Amino acid sequence: MSHSLLARPGSPVASVLPAAAISSRAWDALVEPAGFYSSPEWVLGLESAHGPHSALAATSAGRLIGLVPTWKNAAPTGLFSLPAMTAPLRGDWTREVLWLGTARGTANTVTCTRDPHLRGPTLKALVDLALEQAVAQGRTGVVWPYLSGPAAREVAACHPLAQAVLHGADPVMTVPRGGMAELEARAGGKQRRAWRRERRLFRASCSSLEWTSLSPEVCELIGPLLAGTRDKYGGSGGTAWMQRVLAGQITSGVAHQAVVALARTNSDVSAAAVFYRHRGWLYGRYWGATSAAPQYAYFALTVYEALDFAARHRFGRLHLSVPASHAKVARGAQLSPLALVFIPTGNRPEIDPAVLRRHNHRIATQWLTSGGSGICTEADSSWSAWMLK
Repeated sequence: MSHSLLARPGSPVASVLPAAAISSRAWDALVEPAGFYSSPEWVLGLESAHGPHSALAATSAGRLIGLVPTWKNAAPTGLFSLPAMTAPLRGDWTREVLWLGTARGTANTVTCTRDPHLRGPTLKALVDLALEQAVAQGRTGVVWPYLSGPAAREVAACHPLAQAVLHGADPVMTVPRGGMAELEARAGGKQRRAWRRERRLFRASCSSLEWTSLSPEVCELIGPLLAGTRDKYGGSGGTAWMQRVLAGQITSGVAHQAVVALARTNSDVSAAAVFYRHRGWLYGRYWGATSAAPQYAYFALTVYEALDFAARHRFGRLHLSVPASHAKVARGAQLSPLALVFIPTGNRPEIDPAVLRRHNHRIATQWLTSGGSGICTEADSSWSAWMLK
């Protein structure tokens, strides 16, 4: 049963619904090009693998105008550890909170109407309902992580106690029409030589490279590779978990948007990378390899070969995953801010505003000084909005 906030006629009405009960067509119409991980196919694929989650949905005159999934963070570690994401800010960050956005997603977007008259009220209705749900569940706040910088500031403006905390950077590559050859031509000599060396060593040790679809047979083939790499870096669940995730994508249909790069050593697949196509963007998501993988297989498949594939198929952006951001900057990626929004269920802000401004300035400065040429300059406010004036 859905629960709705009371609203004046004509204003957005926010309700709690099973994600599977929401019209995929109406949902998809609200998703941005940069919002693949907020798309119905992706979210429903996660549900098929891990079980259902609720979503907060806003309607006006019976029409869907905004939504955000909710999820329970049963393993608050690594990329989804709130204490780590907010360090060194003081606070009891180990308390139970309601998590918004895609489950364990590191690239959340605002899925909402673009109507300037409805967008603000719609976001406010969703945030207010999230807080109501947090109180009902005995949680101490709401957190919406891994939002783009502008999205985080937009969400934070919807509630007087909401605060945006800068906590990371998103690596994305603008795809040149000429692929790696064009990117190399623009690069400095030292960088160009490093890229060419890695590509040369990869090709010398790779028996073959194939791009294919994410069929059930390919899922069976790459599942152990992906699971082995996850386990190596602290993941859990093993091959059974990974196969369940891939099977969920077959069920939801998101596998139809996937392409898989397979590298072979002799006749055996020794490395694999999985990508998803979405409205002019190519999203890199999963990676796995055996000890027999070709040299530099990780960067070859997830960056170099992926960029050439993206160029051949006329994608405008290649979205890379959050880990190893600096190594990806060294290979041509640009960084833009990622921030979380925290809203307490109490009656005062969680963080002293002056302390938060200094914190965001410090984090932005760290990325600006360490990102070098990888800092995104397409929008002057991308990083400067987080700096002290």
